[in-house]
This record gives sequence, C-alpha cells and structure tokens, in this order.
Amino acid sequence: MSIKDLTLAFKTLRAKQEPYTTLFNYYDGEQPLVYTANRLNDIFKDLDAYFAENWCSVVVDSARDRVILREIQVSGKSQTRWKELWEGSEISLESDDVHEAAMVAGEGYFMAWPDEDGVMQGYHNDPRIVHLFYERAEPRKKKYGAKMWISDDERLNMTLYYADHLEYYKTTNKAKNVTDAKSFEPAKESKAENPFGEIPIFHYRLGQRKVKSDLKNVIPIQNGINKLLTDMMVTAEFMAFPQRYVISNAEVQGKLKVSPKEIWDLPAGDGMGQQTQTGQFEAAKLENYLNSIDNLATALGSITRTPKHYFFSVGSNLSGEALIAMEAPLNKKAQDRVDRFAPVWKQVALFMLKASGETVRAEDVVPIFDKPETVQPRTEAETRQMNVNAGMPLVTILRDEGKSQAYLDKMLEDMKAQEERKKITLGNSLLNAERQFNARGDSNA
Repeated sequence: MSIKDLTLAFKTLRAKQEPYTTLFNYYDGEQPLVYTANRLNDIFKDLDAYFAENWCSVVVDSARDRVILREIQVSGKSQTRWKELWEGSEISLESDDVHEAAMVAGEGYFMAWPDEDGVMQGYHNDPRIVHLFYERAEPRKKKYGAKMWISDDERLNMTLYYADHLEYYKTTNKAKNVTDAKSFEPAKESKAENPFGEIPIFHYRLGQRKVKSDLKNVIPIQNGINKLLTDMMVTAEFMAFPQRYVISNAEVQGKLKVSPKEIWDLPAGDGMGQQTQTGQFEAAKLENYLNSIDNLATALGSITRTPKHYFFSVGSNLSGEALIAMEAPLNKKAQDRVDRFAPVWKQVALFMLKASGETVRAEDVVPIFDKPETVQPRTEAETRQMNVNAGMPLVTILRDEGKSQAYLDKMLEDMKAQEERKKITLGNSLLNAERQFNARGDSNA
C-alpha cells in the first residue's frame, strides 16, 4: 500500500479546503465585510443589514458564458457509441461546472469510470476533493490521482488512482476528528485492478506554472466595493436628510437623535443672552461613494479584461461594432480558456471510448466550442457569403463556425430534399410546357 502517496494526498487535499472554499464563497456572494481598521469593526459590529454588489460572479460568468463546449465530434464507426456516452453522462452540462470550477478555483476536474452496472459514466468533481499528481521529470505525465470524500457514516474515504490499480482507504475516526493521514487504514476491499491502463482523472488548469484563480486579483477590490456600499447605506440611513436644529435658552432634555423629522435642541452658547436661532445641516453627498465605486469598477475591468458595461450601463447608442471592439480583450481571455480546455476534453472522449471497447484515432476526435466573440447576424452572413464566393464549401464554413454535426447532417438532408423538389418542379414545368406546345400544334392543324 502506498502510504507515502496517501500522506501527501491527504495533506494536499486538506490544504485546499480553506482557500478554495473562500473563493467559491466570494463567487456565490457570501462575502465578509472587511474594514481597514479594527476600530471600524467595533463600530459596525452590531450592523443588522448586509450590503454587497457581487462582482466576482460577473467576472467569472462573463468569461464562462463564452466558453461553451457545444459537442465533441467523433469520426468513423464510433459516432453512435460516443453519442450514447455524451448523452448518458450529460457532458454538455458537466462541462459548464468544470469550466466554472476552473475559473473560480484555478483548476477543475472531470472523472470517468464505469458505474455498478458497468456503464461508463463521467462527472464533474469539486477541486476540493480531487487532486492529480504529475511526474517531476515529465510535467504532463500523470503519476497518480486522489479523491477524498465523507461517506454516510461521517468518515473520510480516500481512493488513490494509478494507471494499473486503485487503492481504497477509510478513517477509523469521524471526519471532524481526523488531523493526519495516520487515521486512514485500508478499506475492506483495499485494492482493485485498473483495466484501462490510464488514470481516469482529467485536469483543467488556467496555467501550468501555478494554480491561479480568476478571482485572485478581484477579491481585494470586491472588499473595497462592499465597504463603500455599506458606508453609503449607513450614511443614507442617518444623513440622507437635512438635520434641523434650534439654538435657544430653553432647557434641553434628552440626547440628540439623528433621524428624519427630528429637530436638535441645542443650548445657547452663553447660557443666557443668545437669541433663538434655527438652521439645518446639509445632507451627506452620496455621489462621493458612487464615484469611488465607479472608479473601482474601472480598475476591476482593466485587471480582469471585463468590459465596463458588464458592471454599469454605458448607454444604448453604441453600435454592434463598437461593442465587439470593447469586448475584444474578454474574447481573447475566453479563447485562451478554450485552447487550454479543448485538449483535455479530447482526452476525456478518447478514454471513455477506449474504456467502452472502441478504438479511435486521436485525429478523429475534435472538441467543438462556440465562438467566444459576439457576431452580428449581418456581418456573419456577409463573411459567410465571401467565403463561399472564394470557393470554400458551405459545410466547412459552418463547421468552422461551431455548428454541430447533427446540424450539418440535417442541413445536408434539407438541401437534398430541396434539390429533389426543384427537380420535380422543373419536370412539371417542362411537362406543362410540352402539353401547351402540343395543344397549339393540334389547333393549327
């Protein structure tokens, strides 16, 4: 049994829990209120309300919505089998979760393995419970993988995945009491053969050098935005209305209360001869907070390559071409994600087909993603027509645009039916013309 690998896997997965949970919480909008001084924490500790603008989700979703795995095309006789695997594992849905996790945490995982009935299945796995280790000399070569989860009996389970076998472990104590790998012991069925010769864990990363979330540089700005928003709301609570006051020689009772409709009774300065005086303090200018939030939004857009109109409205008079230009940095960011994820999805398809008894060449498997950029219908139609005029087949053009194989097959079927209808129409026209000609000949005779 691989105790050394087990220990390293436990330490690695345990180290992921807190930072990854923080990232997912920020993405989900569960964000703590952060102040720059402990004194402010004391002042606002009894704040009943919570105010936040969750822009972490905007940064992630704006890119994720442009990284859509439309299908994985498989050429040859394995098409039917792959369609069954694609639909059976709902890979189109699982891929969205994988891409989301990769952008939030910096890495995502997909696992494929037969179920109890022997049917190959594939699932997105939370990066907090799965890790893949690589050979140091060959950074792209998988060494072994690990998955750790809590079972129904509240104990930790660990599975180590190797190319030739699997190892199963379970803790003797409940998960909340486990502090190190010594609590694990081999499960009842401690070992199983891996008949596929590959580690069935697939790793999606935003970069090779280190795991880096898309939210790494967003969280400090998000904290600033939440603070400003909360400060503005508190200021609006107490100072959004002019505060009136009266200075007089009358006896003043009670404490001053900041509230709409309240009037402050202030004692005269000399205590006897000052005349009665009234006035008001101006309301606080909330635009100062809004301007600061707007500045942070601009910085956030520049850092994350997210167009500002994703945070605030920039007007409705922008042309489609102008929007395309504004979104160019975001499109490049999304295309980088596509380029990094596509080879891994290809590995997934090859493994699942191989494990299902299908032999497929690597060049026969092509992941198809939607194009990240927004294309205006007229511009797309004109570009398509120019390519057709240049001699490119329409099917090739549509395939390059990301149309699915099912779409292309249906289009070819419709084109064939249309040609048949044209032939029938032409035949009927010729027949009618011949009849009219013959009728005129008979009348002349």
